[in-house]
Amino acid sequence: MSTPSHAFRRHPAHAAIGLPVRLIVGAVFIYASLYKLAEPHDFAVSIALYDMLPTGLINPMAIALPAVELAVGLTLILGLWTRASAAVINAMLVVFIAAIGYVVFVRGMADFGCGCFSPAAEEASGEMATDTLFRDVGYLVGAVYVMIFDDGALGADGLLRKRRAGRGTNEISD
Repeated sequence: MSTPSHAFRRHPAHAAIGLPVRLIVGAVFIYASLYKLAEPHDFAVSIALYDMLPTGLINPMAIALPAVELAVGLTLILGLWTRASAAVINAMLVVFIAAIGYVVFVRGMADFGCGCFSPAAEEASGEMATDTLFRDVGYLVGAVYVMIFDDGALGADGLLRKRRAGRGTNEISD
């Protein structure tokens, strides 16, 4: 028996709403990863400015984080492992929001960029502030929506489900 909340969660409109959200959030994560992959030293300096990680973890983080951002950005756009990709993005966003919140509210307004995008973008935006937090909270809201409501029907997950369903039909008739 289907409950009203289950019916709401599986409503086909969520795929249509989720698709542009997936594309936007995925593109942001891909874009954010590019400069970090190209300039790991600069990104490591950005991480170090937060003064939250032990020195020995800064370089591994500067190398691993952009690779993960690129991978989950691509899979989110493709609609492949949609909910898992959104879950990873949500976890990263929670950490980013906590780190930025710590710098902005505990240490005072930071006089350095967040390290999210290219150094040129950081210079244009100036210091890290609450607008950076609100931006990331917006991405988090979108990614949470995708994780809960978008099953990748308009993406690779949907194509794979149709393919598996077609195989199941053929196996029964054989």
